[in-house]
Amino acid sequence: MSRRHGRGRARLLAAALALVVAPLAMPAPAAATTGGVGQRLAVPAYFYPGGDGAALWQRLTAQGTGIAVANPFSGPGKTRDPGYAAAIAAAGAAGVTVLGYVPTGYLGTTGRATRLGETTPAAWSAQVQQDIETWYRLYGGDGLGGVFFDEVQNVCGPDGAYARTYRALDEHTRAWHRGAFTVINPGIGTERCYADIGDVILTFEGTYESYVEWEPPAWHRALDPRRLWHLVHATGTLERLDEAMRLSERRNAGYVYVTPDVLANPWDSLPPEEYWQRQLAAAASPDRVPPRAPGAPLPIRVTPTEVTLAWLPATGGAAGYDVLVDGVRVAGTLGAEPLATIRGLDPGRRHQVSVVARDRAGNASAPSRAVPVTTARPDPRPPAAPAGLRAADTGVAHARLAWTAVPERDVVGYEVHLDGARLLALPAWLAGAEPEVPISGLEPGTTYAVTVVARDASGNTSPAAGPLTVTTTVPTGDPITDEGGTIGATAVTYAATFNLPFDFHHVFVDTDSDAATGFATAGVGADLLIENGWFYRHTGTGWSWTPVDGPSPLVSSVDGRYAWEIPVALAPAPHRVVFHGAGSSPEYYSPVVDVH
Repeated sequence: MSRRHGRGRARLLAAALALVVAPLAMPAPAAATTGGVGQRLAVPAYFYPGGDGAALWQRLTAQGTGIAVANPFSGPGKTRDPGYAAAIAAAGAAGVTVLGYVPTGYLGTTGRATRLGETTPAAWSAQVQQDIETWYRLYGGDGLGGVFFDEVQNVCGPDGAYARTYRALDEHTRAWHRGAFTVINPGIGTERCYADIGDVILTFEGTYESYVEWEPPAWHRALDPRRLWHLVHATGTLERLDEAMRLSERRNAGYVYVTPDVLANPWDSLPPEEYWQRQLAAAASPDRVPPRAPGAPLPIRVTPTEVTLAWLPATGGAAGYDVLVDGVRVAGTLGAEPLATIRGLDPGRRHQVSVVARDRAGNASAPSRAVPVTTARPDPRPPAAPAGLRAADTGVAHARLAWTAVPERDVVGYEVHLDGARLLALPAWLAGAEPEVPISGLEPGTTYAVTVVARDASGNTSPAAGPLTVTTTVPTGDPITDEGGTIGATAVTYAATFNLPFDFHHVFVDTDSDAATGFATAGVGADLLIENGWFYRHTGTGWSWTPVDGPSPLVSSVDGRYAWEIPVALAPAPHRVVFHGAGSSPEYYSPVVDVH
């Protein structure tokens, strides 16, 4: 090592240590990153990749398309769909990162309920992780690129609890699926506590009219453009498309998608070919010169599960960096600062780590020289096994697990395994003294083996609690029974028992008892729709629904018995309803029910 190089490394180490001491400071825009923003299209592909939709998915492979979001059933569904498997594989082979859609229900803070009718952050966290594992079990072998977290809160929450929960979900995804690319979608500007959650923050989702008036938070200007994504719909003319693309570049969005499509679902198609090609051309940057490779990373802090790295910055205008572990991209920086922390590593493991620089046009450098980094060994004492593992409740398609928290202070969380496969992780701070987690999507009349382990801060895992044998119940009678409804003084109540493990529980409400109006299904013309804990009004023609503002209509869900309430003003006169189950079981419609 030359004397000059040694002084450079010393300066690098001093600067990096200063950043470690003050990690909450937001990065300032680098002076060298003055070029225009090169953009890539990122598309919510909420259309089936068969029939007419097959051609739409083929268009997603066009040059410039960076991200596509697959959404078979407002989530992964329960069984592997060959059409989606083929579409994901083809898009991935063409360089498109395909993400699996996972709703997070704003962690229940707005009244959104899980499939089991719960509204706590812990219940939502458990469901989200099970959806993630289902996505990878069904489509991981087809090249699934990561996870799209929808319905994300935008405020930090009490003592930062909401942001901490989303950070835990993001870190869980990356730790269990190395190389996963993640996006969080609050759809509006977030508080700064969300800046380092996910690879990309979708900070605008709305109409062209609202986009013109919208101003992004000032701290967005300091970020690598590839950390920001804007979605603009109801942009009907080419002139509006041009203006939306100009605004998105000016607002530092490295990912963008503009469509003339409109609500209720503006993501159910792609724009006409002329519109699409014009958007691709507007997103492309004339700059094709990549920055030079950055210096080799230097580990400045190593723990059993984390490594903090610093490196000499690239010349040529780097806007951000990607960190590769064993050749796989695992993290990106917020901006141009040459510093990153890799989390979720296993203790005592040797890795090869390198860094790639990207400029504002999206050009990537060659990787830096790879350096070996070995995580520290864990402390010699693993935590005790969780005690009292039990099934607090079982049903046709779900079970609720409970146990007593491990008293060691350094326990950071628990991992739940189902039949030997990882299912979910529950942070200790979210679990409390008597942890409980719901498991959904099980098969009726089936026996499962459940184990739970505790994990401490140095990466040790405890001996397993269990295996606990859990057997779901066997449904009897019709798939939907005891259905009915009542008009009260202030609310209309609907209730039915769903005896099969449906993912979706629908109530089609025909408020005028006229099958010729609304959405025609099963003998009624539905003017309103309840779907699990969501509520919609029919608009337009066909399957076209607009959300109804207000609290979730779901009142309760216990062992398959669902009850909902809507304001009586929405359905004050005698009317008709049909209950419907769909998803993981064959769909079923109840007879038409008269509501008085």
